[in-house]
Amino acid sequence: MRQFMDLGYDDWAKLKGYGRRWMAETVFFTFKRLFVEHSMVMTLKNIARGLVTKIALYNLRVNL
Repeated sequence: MRQFMDLGYDDWAKLKGYGRRWMAETVFFTFKRLFVEHSMVMTLKNIARGLVTKIALYNLRVNL
């Protein structure tokens, strides 16, 4: 708390990386909304394959 008070919000947030969690949660929310939260596959190999495919599609969409 002392460091927060000494630095002020903006400098403290930059020093601590505050806000990074918000960005990560936004990415996961968007990913789950686009690709649905559940999967019908039964094997770990197919789960991994599907996830890699979804991530590749998400990255293509973000980088357009």
